[in-house]
This record gives sequence, structure tokens and C-alpha cells, in this order.
Amino acid sequence: MTKDLRYFLKEVEDKQPNDFVRIKKEVDPKFELCGVIRKFQDDGRYPLVYFEKVRGSKFPVVSNLFASKSRLALGFGVNESTLVKDYMANEDKKIPSKMSSDGPVKENIIKGDNLDLGFLPHITHNEKDAGPYITSGVSVFKDPDTGAYDTGIFRLMYKGKNKFGVLYGDYSKAMHVIRKFESKGKPTEMAFFIGHHPASTLTSQTKVPLGMDEFSVMGGLLGEPVDLVQCETVDLHVPAFAEIVIEGHVLAEVREPEAPFGEYTWYYGLERMSHVLEVTAVTHRNNAIYHDIFSAHADHNMAAKVQREAVVYKRIKLAVPSIKDVELPLSGTCRHIAYVSIKKDYDGLGKIASLSALSADPMIKIAIIVDDDINVHNEQEVMWAVATRVQADRALTIVPEAYVAELDPSAYSIRSRADRGSLNTKWAIDATKPIDQPFQESADVPKQYWKSIDISNYL
Repeated sequence: MTKDLRYFLKEVEDKQPNDFVRIKKEVDPKFELCGVIRKFQDDGRYPLVYFEKVRGSKFPVVSNLFASKSRLALGFGVNESTLVKDYMANEDKKIPSKMSSDGPVKENIIKGDNLDLGFLPHITHNEKDAGPYITSGVSVFKDPDTGAYDTGIFRLMYKGKNKFGVLYGDYSKAMHVIRKFESKGKPTEMAFFIGHHPASTLTSQTKVPLGMDEFSVMGGLLGEPVDLVQCETVDLHVPAFAEIVIEGHVLAEVREPEAPFGEYTWYYGLERMSHVLEVTAVTHRNNAIYHDIFSAHADHNMAAKVQREAVVYKRIKLAVPSIKDVELPLSGTCRHIAYVSIKKDYDGLGKIASLSALSADPMIKIAIIVDDDINVHNEQEVMWAVATRVQADRALTIVPEAYVAELDPSAYSIRSRADRGSLNTKWAIDATKPIDQPFQESADVPKQYWKSIDISNYL
């Protein structure tokens, strides 16, 4: 059976039934759908939620796919305890894609006068969002010079029957391609697919080098070649087993107001002049399942967590071979804070790790380096190391005026700290113990008396 969204939903229902919730009651796509997921979150639960009936659309909606670390492990086909290291191994495998003449996503083709996107379940996520957004669409585009395919997830504001406002970050691979076309006054061909196996969708969040064919990376993460089909109105290939594909052109030198929108920071991204995508065709499977990412909440943050941890680990390892583990915690929106553990072989290595972490990903603002006796996946342990192993005047490294991201609400402009921009002051804490002098031992019960204990034998 081909690995697609339907394959994964069955896998979750079979292997993690307590994390699969079906909602049979009809829900309004404006706030109510997300309100249900938000209520689960308020109760400390992050299940995959399948909405069978969504007002105004014939398609069911599945959301909150990525909000659980155990589901991410299931999606990547690896163990949760070794998630990042196993993920890195699969990301490096690369299995070439294969072309097919037809596929399930071609079961319904809409273009020309019949084209109207109103039949989709247009979801409004947060109170002050400018309107409905597609949040899970994986954009597919190719470099006009090399022909290499890239993918990315960009927020798509629904503006009418065949138009979206799209925010492409200045640093994104998509903008690299769009600039090439715009320099010639040409629109950029773009397609995006909605609904596929998590390993396919989340390939768009990898940090592989520019020019590497991301469909081959997708195959490595899936463990099988990706079946591709030709688009109807643009010269692009898309996954044959996607639920929905939307084709179109990013207009050259055209910008329109877009946003506010609830972003990964858990704040609203402010209105800005963004690109415009005109739709030329829609194809979809029979009984298509619409996938939504719950923006400004855990589902949104966790979608990029493992991929970013992998690239941070790889880049730090170049300078610090004794790196042990990396965590981009949800408290830092899985982007702005990094916890890094190292085996400290000599004094000064913590500082090298600090600088490496701050430069490993532009979005990282704060890096905390700890010894390998600290579990970086346990925030309490990390903060304990900061509280008991740090002399602030020696442990802090501060890097002002570094690029972070336009969406960071505390970012400033090079012109003035009072102006919004994309710069921020990065800082790191070396919370490792010194090598060349004694340090107090931590106190605990002997491990043999608690580590493998079955507490039910005592109750």
C-alpha cells in the first residue's frame, strides 16, 4: 500500500487509538473547528482530530497531525527515543522519485470557467486573522536554471475564487526562485499539494542545500519512491497520491495586503504587502481528505521541530564532534531556543558550542549549552544546570544585530531599535561545568533503587 495520508491515518488509528479522535458533529470552519482542538489543548491533550462534517464543504478535515512527538516518530517510521538521529539517517538516504502517467489526485480535474475554490473547507484559525488560510499547502517549484525541485509551506490567504495572498520569507528557497523570474518580468509557476503522508509533507521543512532535489529526500523519509504526475496547467510535477493539488502562477512584481495571521510565535503576524498567486487548476481525489495545520499552536510549531533539530545537530557537530543531543523546545516555539548537550573534553568548548548553535539556524535567538549528564528534553534539568552551574559574567555570549526573522515580534531594524525589522540580539549561556577545577557532585538515590522500579509493586 502506497504511503499517503490515508495510510497514515489508518496507522494512527491502529497503533495509537487513544490519539485518534473522530468528531461526527458538523463544525463551522470559522473558529469552531479550531476551537475543538484548542479545548483539547486546554485539557493537556494533543490528539489527531478528524472532523467528518465541515459546514460549506463536502470534504472532511483532519488536523493536529504534528502536535505529538510520538506521532512524528510514527510518521517518520522511527523510534521516539532516537527520533532526531534516526530521522537524519533517513534524510540522507535519498530515493529517486518516479513518474506516472496518472494517479489518484487526477480523479477530479477543475479548470477554466468551472474553477472556483469556494468548495474547499476554508478555515479561519485565530480571532484576528484577516480571513481563511490554507496552512498545510506544500508549495512545489523548480529552479529555472538547474531544474531542481524544492518544496516549502507558506501561508495562503484565501482572497476569492481563484486568488491567494502568499507570504514568502526573504530567506526562503521559493523567494530565490521567484526573484529569478521577477528579474525577467515573468510570473513563477507554482503548485501546492494538500494532504499526504507526514513524511512527504514535512520534507518541505528540511534544510537540505539549495539545488538538491527534495522529491528524492522525500523518498528517503518515506522509505519508497514518490510517485509523481504532471500538472495540468503548469510545467511542474506533484505527488500522485496527494489529496488535493492547486496549480497557479505567482504574479511578477504584484503585491497586495495580506494578514494579520496567527503565526508560529503565538502572536499575530502584522499586515504586509505580500505576493499574489492566481490559480489555474485544481485536481483532487475522490472523497478527498483536507489536511489543516492548526496555526499559532503546537501543531504549527512541531511541524518543523525534528527537521530543524537535525540541521542544528549536524552544523554544531562540524565544530563540536562531542555533541550529544539537541532540543528545540516548544517553549521557544521550536525555533528560537536551542538546548544543546555536549561531552566537554576541554575548557572553552562550551563557548564554541554556543557560537555554533547561534549560527546553526538563523531563527535561534537563545542557545543553552549543558553537560551530557543533563537531559535536554527535560526543561527542568536544563534550567537546573543554568541555576547551579552559571556565572553570568563569564557564561554569557551576546551577538547584537544578527538576522533572526521578520515574524519575531521583538525584531528590530538596522535603522532604529524602535522600528520593526528582521534583526535581533542573539545570546548564549554556557552552563557546562569547568574541566580544570573540582565541582560539587549532584545528589540522588542510587539508580538501582529507582531506575527500573515497577511502582505498581508498591501500591
